[in-house]
Amino acid sequence: MAHLEIIETALRIFDELVVVVAFNPNKAGALFSPEERVAMLEASLSLDMRPCVRVIAYAGLTAPYAESLGACALVRGMRPYADADSEIALAFMNERLAPKLPTVLLVTGAKNVWLSSTFVREAATLGGMVVPGAVPPPVEEALRKRFGPRDTER
Repeated sequence: MAHLEIIETALRIFDELVVVVAFNPNKAGALFSPEERVAMLEASLSLDMRPCVRVIAYAGLTAPYAESLGACALVRGMRPYADADSEIALAFMNERLAPKLPTVLLVTGAKNVWLSSTFVREAATLGGMVVPGAVPPPVEEALRKRFGPRDTER
């Protein structure tokens, strides 16, 4: 839900967005393939968002790629309590990679500040649970289909 909140906020600033589903092909352990992640995000966009948002998967450095697409800025979402240091450091690195491309950091609202992909992933993989309101319905459906309820008694 936090990703959608950031997209919604960014669309108040920018006329259109390219949302990059970044992935590292050398890193194992992703719950879903890049193509599945793109499809879930596209299905989660509201009808108002769809004409203004393009979702793509990409495995390289985001800043030079965004620059090659003609982007005017990089938009990143962050939780105020957990992400500031790493997001600011990443913004400085991206500034070195694409000096003319500013990073815009958007802070998630209070309703989503507790969300973490790690929490969502662990609840689904360890307990077959999806915390209500943690993910959009298409993602919840994919998680339930993939992991279903688990028998937790041993």
